Amino acid sequence: MSNREYSSREYPNVIHTDVLVQLDTSRRKALANLDDAKLNWFHFRTCIISGVGFFTSAYDLFVINLVSNILGYAYFSSDSIVPINLDTGIKTSAAIGNIIGQVLFGWMADRYGRKKVYGIELSIMIAATAGTALAANSFSMSMFAGIIFWRIILGIGVGGDYPLSAVITSEFAMKSRRGAMMALVFAMQGFGILTAGLVTMITLKVFESSIKQEVRYLDYVWRIVVGIGMIPATAVLYFRLTIPESPRYTMDVFGNIEKGAKNIELLLSNSKHIKNDKFEAFYLVETPKASWKDFRDYFGKWKNGKILLGTCVSWFAIDVAFYGLSFNQGKN
Repeated sequence: MSNREYSSREYPNVIHTDVLVQLDTSRRKALANLDDAKLNWFHFRTCIISGVGFFTSAYDLFVINLVSNILGYAYFSSDSIVPINLDTGIKTSAAIGNIIGQVLFGWMADRYGRKKVYGIELSIMIAATAGTALAANSFSMSMFAGIIFWRIILGIGVGGDYPLSAVITSEFAMKSRRGAMMALVFAMQGFGILTAGLVTMITLKVFESSIKQEVRYLDYVWRIVVGIGMIPATAVLYFRLTIPESPRYTMDVFGNIEKGAKNIELLLSNSKHIKNDKFEAFYLVETPKASWKDFRDYFGKWKNGKILLGTCVSWFAIDVAFYGLSFNQGKN
């Protein structure tokens, strides 16, 4: 048979060895078709849907450096600088939520499936962006406390988008273009940062005459700049909620090989999303579950562990410099 071991589940019949062989053959053929597929509109659509998440994440995360300068001029007339404790809280709050979101949504995607989770993190980002833009002083908390609170929630959504968009893109990609598709999705982060700067400059220019007359108009500026981050996220929310389940997850985790193979066939034939991917398979197979022992046994070997270690350390080093500099640029 193969190095994959399937155990049987009654759904509704007992699966015999010959059926398992047929299912495994069907699985291999379907995945081979997905790996060897030609580039089509569905691949571009997947990159756009995932890429907009990275674009929005970068916009929402890094626009705060510019917004912080505006807040200083708007609310601290003495030296036009946000006090260091508030400035630190505003800029690091999203990073705190980011850690929570990556772990939480990464686990949820493996536990409940990509489709059930994909879109939830984007909804969180939209709601948190709106909450940030509408933050105001109240009896319970100050405006800055509200911004920090909503930035933590925003970070959870952003953290969830990172693993989900990456895994969705990689699992739908063909083998020959997988690296290019992943690079395209991650490249949207740079465009998000660039757009944040352009939107801020344009908004300031629009309100320039009003600001010169009365500085309170800066309050409009920073709220508009933050709120615009909801537009791209809202534009692709429907497509995220209706994207089909990853065929690789359907077959290798859920065990529905017939459904996964059928979805691959539909995707490659008409290049459209499967709005209703309910498919009653005659057989389900129970695949072996990964464990911490499997993780230790595999990455405990230096030839495997060095790849993981090298990737993690280099990514960590890049992020320390990248996020540190992006969040703490001097005021011009």
